[in-house]
Amino acid sequence: MNRTIGLVGLLATALWAAGIGVEYVNPGEKSSAHWLGELLIWLGFVGFAVLIVGMLRSGAAGRGAFAKVALGVWAFGHLSIAIGGVVEYLTGDADNLFYPVGGLAQIVGGIASAVVVARAGVLTGWRRWTPLAWLVTYLGVFATFFGQTAEMTALTLAPFVLWLAAIAVTSVGFATADPARIREAATA
Repeated sequence: MNRTIGLVGLLATALWAAGIGVEYVNPGEKSSAHWLGELLIWLGFVGFAVLIVGMLRSGAAGRGAFAKVALGVWAFGHLSIAIGGVVEYLTGDADNLFYPVGGLAQIVGGIASAVVVARAGVLTGWRRWTPLAWLVTYLGVFATFFGQTAEMTALTLAPFVLWLAAIAVTSVGFATADPARIREAATA
């Protein structure tokens, strides 16, 4: 299961990156390329949520209630962003509640998840710190958007490479984690 969920995370990373590339070829234009990009980004966010749920189900954050809530909120944040994309597509309006709620859930759930995964010690070595790297790069990337205009440039999108790399490393870390240790934590 770990390998499959890790591969889903890697695929989600690739889809999200492709979506950003496709969508921002002609920024601001609601063309078929824009909507293809949105679809790929949507698939990426759903894949990120699947990766997080896989971490929850495996016991990588431990089995306590706080671990379940933390990872659940983090996964919900990614799904809320995906739902926001569907609402935007159906209504043509990007101003919907799913985006800010999802962003807030990603931050709060991400912070709590990074703490519980690191403290649980189920993932060992560098793997136990990958959710923290994911969160730090997420916060760093989106901090670059404050004060930006609506026009996205390659320079403003470049930090996303770090965020996607952190998610890819998390996916690889989860896929290569010791299954016996995770099984042991799941039964504890």
